[in-house]
Amino acid sequence: MKKNILLLSSALLFGATVFLIGCKKDDTTAPVVTLNGDAAVTISLQGTYTELGATANDDEDGSITVVTTGSVDKNKTGDYVITYSATDAAGNEGTATRTVTVKNDAAYLNGTYTTTEGNPVTSTWTQTVTASTTVNNRLEFSKFANYSNNTTIRANLVGNEVSMISTVATGIGTSGCTHSFISVVGGNPVVKNTTTGKYSFSIHFTDEQQAGGAGCTATSAQLYEDSFTQN
Repeated sequence: MKKNILLLSSALLFGATVFLIGCKKDDTTAPVVTLNGDAAVTISLQGTYTELGATANDDEDGSITVVTTGSVDKNKTGDYVITYSATDAAGNEGTATRTVTVKNDAAYLNGTYTTTEGNPVTSTWTQTVTASTTVNNRLEFSKFANYSNNTTIRANLVGNEVSMISTVATGIGTSGCTHSFISVVGGNPVVKNTTTGKYSFSIHFTDEQQAGGAGCTATSAQLYEDSFTQN
């Protein structure tokens, strides 16, 4: 009799286990992961990013835990993807993503520019202006003052004024001379052409060549104004 009862109990337990396993296998629906906040977020370079997270709900298990992966480097421009995932008891995984764009606020001035300089002879050339990837509102020039290899000149955008950072540039021009560039107040502010949508501005500065090297004789500081028109 006891043997029959044990056999019956084992059979019932086995049947219940099979039933539960069968139920789990029938659950093929992934949890729904819902973002808190927007799926696309833009912040300023060196600004603040607040992680809002996400929630997940499963048709069988209800509210379940969300695992967040990925990070945002607020000190470097770029697109960063944050992934939110949740797995239910049956092993089904649901995911959602958020893209966070870290942007230099001066990026609208990116592009090639026709640059004109006069004092006393007018010269015109093309150069590239690029927003820094690590310092907000910082601009970098590819051929400042029309010297070859003059790629270390920087400027800050403050409001709508572009102010060059005073710099000593070495190894520039055809003779590889050293020049001291000093920022001077008086350049034109950034203006947007309402017809073309392009920007223009100018920078006021002095240029002084220093002695040394082949053909590099010292000169006094000369005042210039470079005007930039976006192409």
